[in-house]
Amino acid sequence: MNTTALFVALMVGMGVVGLGLLLLTLIVGVREARVRRRYHGERGREDNSGQRGRDAWVAGMAQGGERIDQLLKGADETRMLLAQAGWRDARSRAVFYAVQLALPVIAAMLGLFVFGGLGLLEGALRTLLFTAVVVILALLAPRYVLRSKARKRRDRIRAEVPLFINLLVLLFEAGLNLRQALTSLVRDGSATMPVLVEELAPLLRQIEAGADADQLLFEAGKMLAIDELDTVLGILRQVERYGGEIREPLLEALENLQSKRSMELREQVNVMSGKMTVVLVTCFFPPLLIFIAGPAFMSIAATLGNL
Repeated sequence: MNTTALFVALMVGMGVVGLGLLLLTLIVGVREARVRRRYHGERGREDNSGQRGRDAWVAGMAQGGERIDQLLKGADETRMLLAQAGWRDARSRAVFYAVQLALPVIAAMLGLFVFGGLGLLEGALRTLLFTAVVVILALLAPRYVLRSKARKRRDRIRAEVPLFINLLVLLFEAGLNLRQALTSLVRDGSATMPVLVEELAPLLRQIEAGADADQLLFEAGKMLAIDELDTVLGILRQVERYGGEIREPLLEALENLQSKRSMELREQVNVMSGKMTVVLVTCFFPPLLIFIAGPAFMSIAATLGNL
């Protein structure tokens, strides 16, 4: 009875602490939102007050999530993963950081309630240990989900790179420069390579606004961390800076890419053949031996039994 009361007290205490943290982050977010609206000339005055409240709530929780991310020493990795996953806008980042803050608090409250309040585990130390494990998993879960999303999107971009190289060769042979080629790809290439066009569109807007194309291409290659795309962007940077022939370097990069993928396919085939050999030995040969040698073995056993 005393143990149950202790768990209930711990659960209530964690709930109060969690609500206090959420309220504190909300207050900070509301203040920063007010300062931001004043700085921009009160342009959001016509917005819905409920929408502003929800945005302030999410912004406040996002700041708490960023602090947790800094404590985990993964702020740079998180920014890179968010860019690789395509979550570049402020709202997507705010939602991710808000989830990163709210999920461990909710997991702690549910863990204490399920393991302690309902009496699923005996002993305070064991309950606290399992609750700590649940909180750690909830703390790391958003990062693993983000990594999975970023990896899948990077694979899709990697699959679109050969077509990107071929289209660049055609556009440059038609006499277009870098800006015109990117404009044509962004305008007409969304149906064939949607993910890569999604990455090129903000680059094109910044180039048209007067930004340095060399620096933008370098940052894009570094942020996405795709070797094939980084090679192509490096060629574009070199041509943009020094000029010269671009067709041969692009075709050479395409040939290297195709040879690399051919080697990867051969490696996959070799691994698959090894796996099929294991399956064949473990699942096919024993029934085959039983089917072939079974009648003869039964006949020999019957003959020896009669003797």
